[in-house]
Amino acid sequence: MKPRNTGLFIHETGDRSKTSEPVRALHIERKFSYSFENFFHPFVGELVEKLNRESLPGLLDPKFHQDLKKDANHNPAIENQETVDFFYKNYGYEQPERSEFVSVVGFPREIDLREGGPYANYNWELFFHIPLTIAVHLSKNQRFAEAQRWFHFVFDPTCNDTTVSRPARFWKFLAFRDPTCNITQIDALLALFSQSDLTAEQQRCRDSLQRGLEELQRKPFQPHVVARTRHVAYQYSVVMKYLDNLIAWGDSLFRQDTIEAINEAMQLYVLAVNILGERPQRIPPKGTVRPLTFAKLKDQGLDRGGNALGNLEGKFVFNLGLPRTESRDSDETEPLFGIGRTLYFCIPRNDKILGYWDLVADRLFKIRHCMNIEGVVRQLALFDPPIDPGMLVKAAAAGIDVTAIVSGLNQPIGPVRSLFLIQKALELAGEVRGLGGALLAAIEKGDGEQLALLRQGHEIKIQQMQQEVRFLQWKQSEESTESLLRSRASALDRYRYYQRVLGLESESDAPSDSLPLDRGALTEENFEEVYETLVGQFDETVSTINYPSLATKQDGRLHLHEGEYAELNEHADRAFAARISAAGAEAIAAASAFLPDLEVKLAYWGVGTGTWIPVGRLAADIGRAVSSGFQVWASVEEELGRNAAKTASYERRADEWMLQANLAARELMQIGRQIIGSLISEQIAKHEYENLKKQIVQSNEVLAFLNGESQTLSTGEEVPGKFSTRDLYVWMQGELTRLYYEYYRFAFDTARKAERTMKHELMRPEVDAADFIKFNYWDGGRKGLLSGEVLSLDIKRMEMAYHEHHRREYELTKHLSLRQLDPLALLNLKASGLCEVTVPEWLFDLDNPGHYLRRMKNVSLSIPSVTGPYTSVSCTLSLLKSSIRKSPILKDGDYPRQGSEDDRFVDYFGTIQSIVTSSANNDSGMFETNLRDERFLPFEGSGAISTWKLELPHEFRQFNYDTISDVVLHIRYTARQGIDRNLVVEDLKDRVATENASGLALLFSLKHDFPTEWHRFFSAPPASQHFSASIRRDYFPYFSQGRGIALEAFQLIGLKKMERPTPHAITGLNAAALSADLEEYQAFDLELTDDVRSVLGDDTDIPVFLLMTYRIEE
Repeated sequence: MKPRNTGLFIHETGDRSKTSEPVRALHIERKFSYSFENFFHPFVGELVEKLNRESLPGLLDPKFHQDLKKDANHNPAIENQETVDFFYKNYGYEQPERSEFVSVVGFPREIDLREGGPYANYNWELFFHIPLTIAVHLSKNQRFAEAQRWFHFVFDPTCNDTTVSRPARFWKFLAFRDPTCNITQIDALLALFSQSDLTAEQQRCRDSLQRGLEELQRKPFQPHVVARTRHVAYQYSVVMKYLDNLIAWGDSLFRQDTIEAINEAMQLYVLAVNILGERPQRIPPKGTVRPLTFAKLKDQGLDRGGNALGNLEGKFVFNLGLPRTESRDSDETEPLFGIGRTLYFCIPRNDKILGYWDLVADRLFKIRHCMNIEGVVRQLALFDPPIDPGMLVKAAAAGIDVTAIVSGLNQPIGPVRSLFLIQKALELAGEVRGLGGALLAAIEKGDGEQLALLRQGHEIKIQQMQQEVRFLQWKQSEESTESLLRSRASALDRYRYYQRVLGLESESDAPSDSLPLDRGALTEENFEEVYETLVGQFDETVSTINYPSLATKQDGRLHLHEGEYAELNEHADRAFAARISAAGAEAIAAASAFLPDLEVKLAYWGVGTGTWIPVGRLAADIGRAVSSGFQVWASVEEELGRNAAKTASYERRADEWMLQANLAARELMQIGRQIIGSLISEQIAKHEYENLKKQIVQSNEVLAFLNGESQTLSTGEEVPGKFSTRDLYVWMQGELTRLYYEYYRFAFDTARKAERTMKHELMRPEVDAADFIKFNYWDGGRKGLLSGEVLSLDIKRMEMAYHEHHRREYELTKHLSLRQLDPLALLNLKASGLCEVTVPEWLFDLDNPGHYLRRMKNVSLSIPSVTGPYTSVSCTLSLLKSSIRKSPILKDGDYPRQGSEDDRFVDYFGTIQSIVTSSANNDSGMFETNLRDERFLPFEGSGAISTWKLELPHEFRQFNYDTISDVVLHIRYTARQGIDRNLVVEDLKDRVATENASGLALLFSLKHDFPTEWHRFFSAPPASQHFSASIRRDYFPYFSQGRGIALEAFQLIGLKKMERPTPHAITGLNAAALSADLEEYQAFDLELTDDVRSVLGDDTDIPVFLLMTYRIEE
């Protein structure tokens, strides 16, 4: 469901500058009008559904469009009330005060075709312009039936829907069924400018016309601006285009010149006549009227259309009628009266529209008078030539329109020889190849532009993703700087700690606790200055502690401190020796304990005492004492070693603290340099981020340039968009594809025409059996690429086949005397200036029996007569029909033709060829007969078996036709040998011997061939007049010598001027007896007195002729 109050577009009219207080308190001097437009298409879903269900006929059905408007879900009254409620709800006006100063107008949901409607242009394009454009395009491409189908979506004159009144039923577009202005005549519309008292409809029409004129002045070369305000112009355009399609369709069928095609063309012309209706009355030219100057017209009052009304008073001398009182806007022609007024500048006649009546009348006149489209009278075959089903199967398999193939079968051979057409086809195929290359280049360039756009779009997306990365890298650099600051603080604490434990006092140049960060822009221009500032700020020199001299002694590979050396090598050794000694003494003491006690008696000078001495115990005690002494010594040495080691360790700790202090100092200086580098890295990351942002902007500019959009660059420079954009190449692809296909069709049709002409010229079975030009060159899936190359190859093959099979044939000349061939036709020509004569095949067999495929090369005409020295003998010689025996095969052993369906013969109907002579002696109707002319000579290629029409000027004769003694056709033709001569001779014998079928006749002029008898007849008195003629054997043709002659009939013919002669049969003659006299006496006498008197009647000056028919007997 669609929302009912969405997509509203508001127009406000009125002056709100007068309102300075709230709405309730102000005095309204002017009423405001709010118009709510539906700024969305309300029936998109319905249209798409209709298209999917019923295709185009359902989508473009006017009844469906009207039903959408009448649908209960789209009630105009309800929708308008909803619009009013929506306005008052959202704009704060209270209901009681609505009608006092505010007017709200809404438009219902419908197929909007109003002038200025938001979606009116879209609907006009969808339902009118697109079908009409497609129809015109199809018509220009000779697809008339499809064009008519599309025309019927807009204008259908064959509609018989009686539920809609005429002429609205014929229009399928709603804007034309319900026009906003019912005044259609332009003079009536222009007259509205000079009228004051107008109805509402007239006022609306005048305003619309005024807008159209204003738009026309602004855009003088855009006719649509006027047609949008005057829809009848569109209607005229549609009807004229429809008529153009009908007439072009009819002309296409008319040019096929067959009975079936002409009957179909006639129906189309009749439909055009019915659409046109009755021809408008021709307005006679007006007499002399004194012109008015511009100043006088201005004084009379020029209207907005630049015209003025003029009085008709005195323009009509006699005016006895009364003016009509019906509506003055009637479309009927009304009488003008002297009391009326009319526009000073009249409406010019529309010669284009009036030309349709002339054109259709011309076509119907020619059809009804048995003429072709060029106006030449001819006789058509009753049925079209047969169609080759195999060719239709091949065409259908190749995807070719079978209708187009069939329509081209009956087309006459063109006026140009096949070799010339082959060369032109090769040239066109070369153009097709060039267009194919251009199309491929456009496709490649279009793909390149598309690839460039794709790459640019991907590059922008990648850059946009990189932008986030660059931003994070920038922030990461800032965090790295912060981390370095934290590391500096840690190093500074360690440095101060070791300074303190070493008992050193803080120096005045000691590093500070915090350093301010300057993240100003760092560029190539200010780098030196900023760098020096950063170095001065962060590259602090921290004092280090000088290490005291260190005395070491080497013990093997060890470099030991003196205390460590003393502990290890001195005190430890002595302690070890003491420990060993103590252990020895302890062992001795333990061993001495086992010694026995001794009694010792001491007598000094004999005085003494004796005692017991514990030797073992004493020895053990002494040993223990010694061991304890050694133990004490070892302990002393160990203590001295420990003291030396502790002193050494303190010294090493002090050295270690000094090292850590110095390392902390070095680290502080290193971190200062790292902070400088980190700040530079921050600037690098920031510059990369900003550069990437600029790169994205520039990439978008490049993308806009590639899309052909004009823009102002970030530098402020105005840059036009790229001309050779993807859209250009897409357009080029479309146009080149169309041109390519049209060129291909042109080249293909020319090649087909060349093939047909070549086969007509050569007429050889091996050539007719070959299909040089095929139907499968164009591959729509590959846009027809390489079709020109393949077509060129086949045209080359066809050219070589032409040269291989263009063999020389017999070249013969036949002089045909009309006096001998058809004497009655000669008399008709002399009497009425018109005759028809048929040249049968047996006349040529008399000269060359056994020949076939007799085709004329050139024909000339001789008319022996008595004329003046500068008198033109203008005789029109027209070929009405011709036949060619194309095969030497005998049908069931018979040589003669077996009816009109005999496939050994080819008949040519329809196309009329004519020449007009200027002289009476062997005139071919051309200034110079050139057998190497690129064009066919007149009658070239037609069959020698032919029917001719001779025509002399009838009304204004340039000489006396009675002096024409004969008419001789000089037929130059080619032939081939291939039939059994004896069979042809036997057929000739049967033909000349058949009664009433031989066609042999003799014509005698009584006045000129028998002058003595004629003079004697007229010089004698009427009662004694006598006419007798003697017919000798030598009057008969030479081929009859030695053969019997059987006389058949005798006729007298009197030639009266301007009348066709009527033969008078001579009765009472014994033809058999006369034939016998002719054989025995070589002559016979004819008594013709009564018959001559009967033919002459009262007019004794008319020439009289004797026509005698006969046959040959063996």
